[in-house]
Amino acid sequence: MSLRTRLAISFAAFAATAVLVVAITGHMTTARALRFEIDRTLDGYSERLENPDGAFLTALCGIRDTGAETHAGPIPELPGSRVQCIDSEGERVLSITSGALPLSRVDRALARSGGESRFSTVSTDGGTYRVLTVAVPGGGAVQLARSLAEVDRALDALRLRSLLIGFFVIVAGGVFGWLTAVFITRPLAVLTSTAEQIAHTGDLTTPIGARRDDEVGRLAVAFGVMISALSQSRREQQQLGQDAGHELRTPLTSLRANIDTLSRHPNLDPETRSRVVEDLDSEARELTALTEELLNLVTEKHDSEVAHTCDLAELLERAVDRASRRSDHQYSLVAEPFLLEAREGRVLRAVGNLLENAAKFSPAGSAIEIRESGGVITVRDHGVGFTPSDIPSVFRRFYRSDSARALPGSGLGLAIVAQVAEECGGAVSAQNAEDGGAILTLMLTGKSQTGVVRNDAVKGK
Repeated sequence: MSLRTRLAISFAAFAATAVLVVAITGHMTTARALRFEIDRTLDGYSERLENPDGAFLTALCGIRDTGAETHAGPIPELPGSRVQCIDSEGERVLSITSGALPLSRVDRALARSGGESRFSTVSTDGGTYRVLTVAVPGGGAVQLARSLAEVDRALDALRLRSLLIGFFVIVAGGVFGWLTAVFITRPLAVLTSTAEQIAHTGDLTTPIGARRDDEVGRLAVAFGVMISALSQSRREQQQLGQDAGHELRTPLTSLRANIDTLSRHPNLDPETRSRVVEDLDSEARELTALTEELLNLVTEKHDSEVAHTCDLAELLERAVDRASRRSDHQYSLVAEPFLLEAREGRVLRAVGNLLENAAKFSPAGSAIEIRESGGVITVRDHGVGFTPSDIPSVFRRFYRSDSARALPGSGLGLAIVAQVAEECGGAVSAQNAEDGGAILTLMLTGKSQTGVVRNDAVKGK
């Protein structure tokens, strides 16, 4: 069953429930009001029985006159009513107008002993009546009755009108529900059609329609953002595959060439053979490093680490301490406390890559200076620096300058730094120092924190 059909049925069911409640309430209220009006009329007639001299009662029933006559037909003083007289023994003595009214034990008791007047509803061959039984002073009782036929006719007419009105209301509710469902689900149908088209064709550039300002519009916008993210991810994967294929081709080609040399020339002199083996080892190491960097680039972006608030200065201390154990360079750190909402492991990875890059292109034992203020990290080395043509590309994946090709590395370290900066809403930049060396800057967003500025000098071990 479609969503439109379910909504139409729901509206019709709601309308039917409302009609049923209104009809039942209206019927009960009308019946109660009509019966109350009849009771009031009968109660007004009963006041005539309280005539002080008893003349009206004597003329009506003859209870106090042994020569009373039997009346038939309507009574002018009590229009529309039937009258039945009961003696003090609880027996019917006279029924004015045709047909007798049934007597209950309560009515007989009231005639014998007196008491408060009571209303009741009785059924006879002539129809249903509303009866008021009134005790007579001195014994006996009089029953005043009025037919409920008019009430029944009025209620029947009300039920018929309620059925007709209810039918049209239910139909109108179903039609309104269908039209509302069409209006609501039309953009959902567009989104569904678009999703099916994308699933069938794989074309993530398919435009997303259903632009509105309500929840459905927000869903369309979210769907469009998701498709854009998928499209961007696909482009990145394709570019990564192309770049990785290009970078892997060089070491693999060299490996194949060296292996072919060894297989073709088993009797190489020891010096040549040693050189070939060293080339194999170098290419294998480069291939291993490239594979590890590729895994880091792909997996760390989607790892399960949750972002939390951390102090950037403390992370820098840890990164510098780790780098100092791996090289003989002299690291100096000046950092201010700075609160950062980020994944700690990713930030440590980015800072570590900056320090590793500085150590790679600096003379052994030289100084590497790290400064941080307001979330802006600068790492300065005292190496050869960048050539002007290299600066725009140093953060690009797999990019390696001419001077770096002879050094180990994959060209992915600074690309990971740029990736982390993007995740944290920051940026990266590269420049040359005026007195030589390179300066790499990583800008992260967060909240500054007042505190003592730390100035640490760490010598490489």
